[in-house]
Amino acid sequence: MIIKKLSICNFRQYYGKQVLEFSSTDDKNVTVIHGENGSGKTALLNSFNWVLYNKTDLPDPEKLFNNYAFESTPDAGKLEMYVEIEFESKGFDYILKRSLSGIKYGNKLTKIENNVLLKFFNGEMWKGLSNPTEEINQVLPEDLRNYFFFDGERIDHLSRHEDNDEIRDAIKIVMDLEIIERGIKHTEDARKEFQKEWADIADEQTKRLLEEQDSLKEKQNEKEERLNQMKQNIIKRKEQIKDVDEQLSLVKGVSEKQQERKDLETELEKLKATHTELLNKIRKTVSKQSYLAAAHLLKSKVDQHLSDMDIQENTIYPDLSKKLINKIIQDGVCICGENITHEHKSHLEELAAKIGPQNRSLLLNTLKRDMGIVIDTKERFLNDLHDLEKSEYNTKEIIRDTEDKLEEISTDLSNREYEDVQSLEKNRREYQSNIDEFLKQQGVLEDHIKDLESEIASLTKKIEEQEQIQNKAQLAKKRMQTCEKLTSVMNRIYNLKEEEVKKDLQEKLEEVYNNFLRKGFKINLTEDFKINVQSYTGDKVPLSQGERQITSLSFIGAIVDIARKHHKKSTELISEGGIYPLVMDSPFGALDSDHRERVARGIHSLSEQIVIIVSTSQWKGEVEGALNPYIGNQYTLNYHDPQQHHDTPYEYTEIQRW
Repeated sequence: MIIKKLSICNFRQYYGKQVLEFSSTDDKNVTVIHGENGSGKTALLNSFNWVLYNKTDLPDPEKLFNNYAFESTPDAGKLEMYVEIEFESKGFDYILKRSLSGIKYGNKLTKIENNVLLKFFNGEMWKGLSNPTEEINQVLPEDLRNYFFFDGERIDHLSRHEDNDEIRDAIKIVMDLEIIERGIKHTEDARKEFQKEWADIADEQTKRLLEEQDSLKEKQNEKEERLNQMKQNIIKRKEQIKDVDEQLSLVKGVSEKQQERKDLETELEKLKATHTELLNKIRKTVSKQSYLAAAHLLKSKVDQHLSDMDIQENTIYPDLSKKLINKIIQDGVCICGENITHEHKSHLEELAAKIGPQNRSLLLNTLKRDMGIVIDTKERFLNDLHDLEKSEYNTKEIIRDTEDKLEEISTDLSNREYEDVQSLEKNRREYQSNIDEFLKQQGVLEDHIKDLESEIASLTKKIEEQEQIQNKAQLAKKRMQTCEKLTSVMNRIYNLKEEEVKKDLQEKLEEVYNNFLRKGFKINLTEDFKINVQSYTGDKVPLSQGERQITSLSFIGAIVDIARKHHKKSTELISEGGIYPLVMDSPFGALDSDHRERVARGIHSLSEQIVIIVSTSQWKGEVEGALNPYIGNQYTLNYHDPQQHHDTPYEYTEIQRW
């Protein structure tokens, strides 16, 4: 979306028709609007929101008609107020006009009409669109309006971690990830419909299995939603604990205890990981070799059985094997080299009939040897298991000791004389208790989900084994399976696309932030789309208002830039991202001189089109010098002060082009 022109007529402070044209060329993409406080800067910013979405963030939002225009309208005369915007999006020109009109009677307007007209140029003529709201949301979604039309002094909330849901949703919408999400949901809905159709016409056994499978999937979805909620709860509580720790570290006499606690918690985390690893090794060892535990009973029985056997070794040559005798008979030559006669052959055949296929004594000796190996293996298994259990016990004792030390620190802080410290520590203990409970619930839910997955897999196999005779049932089944495949593919696409967006956004966020901020802070976008700012030592940074403003501005700029980057890679088949303008009121308000210059020097590169509404005090000096090369158009908001013009005792603003 590139804004070409904005026309305002009798909207709030703007009397009569006022027009602004916006620059968007490659080298001159900045439009500057100068205005002092009270001259109508906020009303101008809100005119964009009103014409596009019928929304404003103004005081007295119902009072939109200009007072001077109202007083100038004769009784029973018609008064109209409107905002009209001309813009280009994806190769088409649009004109959107939103207006209010009414008849003046005394001090009131009656018969008020609200009209919205949206038309586009199709290459030959202007054509009206029947659903303006839907069309505008396709161009620039209403949920994102505060990202592209914003008060620069009020955007610092984006740098606070509690707004990560808002940030995540914004990124999904801008980068069209939400479209893939909707596709997944709609395909899954279609799958359910086809499954229901299949179940309605399938045989009774298959129908029963399908209903049971659907019931299990519903339970699985419910458990997964609860699991995700548990994970979000844990994240939230951990953030609250971090906030408490930061506040405690600022209290005199407590920072040392806080550092000790931090070190102990880091050590405890490592110990618990080691303990988990040891438990897994014990389980794996027992799972693979537990059968050896009863080996001594088997050996005792074998020894007893062998001692009771009457083995007449001497009568059948204990070291002689049937295989050797048969080889001699076959070759016709004795092992001494003599030829075998008929008499010798008969004797050898009788001898072979008396012994088994293998030598009995040899088998028994082999059995005794193997039993010895089994007993040795058992001893090694027991020794290894003993060592692992000893290590696991020692680690558990160290964990318990570390937890006791942490509890002592918590008790110490809870008993401090300072009421703030007691209150903070009380909250911290409560948050930690919540985390422990959430983790238990998470473990239970994960086990339930695994069990459900196993049951669903078993049912799916049974369903696949059911022979479907009816062609219609088969078709519904194929459609259902196609939906399942599509959902799987879209999920993979979504995951890959999300990772690509995160990577691009992180790189751009770092680039913009390093250019804008003087200090060497590190900015990161976490897995759950939370903005995290750290010092060079890795500690969380308590940001000032100006630093929060720069952080939020960097984030918005990074989103707009990667949306532009991905849009340029789009094809006719796959569209993603988009071109978005940035319209900002007072983006330099909370910044010092150096940061104003830094932001001004780089702000033009954040978007294809930049519109800045700024006061003289913010503009003069470093901002003007840095931005001048990129300015295409400039305007001034001339405020008519009724105290200085007694002939027209009404306030209003006129827009004058430089």
